[in-house]
Amino acid sequence: MSGVTMSWSIPVNSDGSSGATQIDAHQLWAQLLHKAENPVAYVPAITRCRVLDRFPGGFTREIVKDGRTIFQRIEVSPRELSIVYRQPGDPELEFIMNQIDRDADGGLAMTIAVSLAPEATERALRESRFLEATDAYFTDTLRSVVEEIRAATGDIDSLIAAA
Repeated sequence: MSGVTMSWSIPVNSDGSSGATQIDAHQLWAQLLHKAENPVAYVPAITRCRVLDRFPGGFTREIVKDGRTIFQRIEVSPRELSIVYRQPGDPELEFIMNQIDRDADGGLAMTIAVSLAPEATERALRESRFLEATDAYFTDTLRSVVEEIRAATGDIDSLIAAA
């Protein structure tokens, strides 16, 4: 059985009427790289992260999410403006992808896409609430990530300098 892929997108910048600083693609990319190595402030369910190893184009890490330890292989693709989090052996998710995108009006957006593992796809067919819970979790996570990116806008220059 092939996996199911789901995605969610949200504008990164407000409409501009609030006077908030507008984030550009370079700043957003710096934040996504920071999030990949330091996800605790961005993703409420992640309480710990440790980078284990680095390789050309990425690194491996161990996170604690909802009390469960998960190994991830992180693949960074500057050309695609995406970061893919592969979760070998995870019964629910094959991968999570964060990508810089554009919304229908051409504004900067962030997209999260997930590919369900075969076991989770079968579960989704049996239990409609599983898809509803997955949708709610990633919708909330995306909002949290973008809110943290907006809040950290003042610190973006230091992140860019470090990148």
